Amino acid sequence: MATLSRSSCIIIVLLVFITAGTLMPMAEGDVCTEDVGTCGDDCSSRCASAHAGAKAACVLNNNIPVCRCYFDCGPSVPPPYSKTCKLSLGIWGERCSEEDCNSQCAAKYPGPQQGMGYCYSVGAPVYTSCFCEYKC
Repeated sequence: MATLSRSSCIIIVLLVFITAGTLMPMAEGDVCTEDVGTCGDDCSSRCASAHAGAKAACVLNNNIPVCRCYFDCGPSVPPPYSKTCKLSLGIWGERCSEEDCNSQCAAKYPGPQQGMGYCYSVGAPVYTSCFCEYKC
């Protein structure tokens, strides 16, 4: 009975993983992958620490064995606060000051929303409104 060399075993294991990976049913967009370095004994633990519930496999990438993680992509989420929105805080009239308006907007839309306020009049000073611009 012939014995397999270590390099033959590695090639067989890699082929099994590659074949298993190509035969796995994958829904488009539901499974994400990430390569986390070269293949080694700690491949599964690296994937588990990078992505909860990830499955690991050693695959060839440009003829180099790499540790590839397969994990649930999760729902598609738009980037937070990717647009700029405007909102009126009402007519403040002649008492509208840039400082007060800006303070109100910064308090209403703090932190990453970057609320900034300005006074705007559409005619007579009695119709001056405080407007907020913020990331939404």
